[in-house]
Amino acid sequence: MESATYNRKIVLTCAVLSILILALGYTSHFYFQSLYAKKGGSTKTTESKSASTSSSTNGNNSIALNALELKNETYRWQNTSEGINPPLHLVANTDYTIKIKNPTDTKHELIIGSNGTELKTSKDILPGKNREFVFNANSTGMLEYHCQYHPDTMKGIIYVSGQ
Repeated sequence: MESATYNRKIVLTCAVLSILILALGYTSHFYFQSLYAKKGGSTKTTESKSASTSSSTNGNNSIALNALELKNETYRWQNTSEGINPPLHLVANTDYTIKIKNPTDTKHELIIGSNGTELKTSKDILPGKNREFVFNANSTGMLEYHCQYHPDTMKGIIYVSGQ
């Protein structure tokens, strides 16, 4: 009888350790991704607000995103809080100025869409250049954003609420 109890404790301990190892691996992936980001150009903006939530100054709502190149030439979107492909939270029927910096050595294009339908595009953002455009979601729900040239790695979700 003691052997069965001992075996259950071993199995339970192994299960807990496995879960902890998986969790550590998952979180360290994002930590090392930011840590090993290419040092070439600046990936921060001077804006102090996070791009995952809009900043509002005198009724001017703005979202700042930067193109980020990792050492292995993988690209991501990054906000001012250094969030990778951050979720964006918008309010329906509100104009947002989306400000994009491209310190990388390749062009990017931010596309906002819904179920494969393009709603708005930044047009090409050449290396070392910046671009701004205005976006207004006219209804609540979920949208997506991605880069025309790097759609598998530069992508995120936009949540549009009623207020």
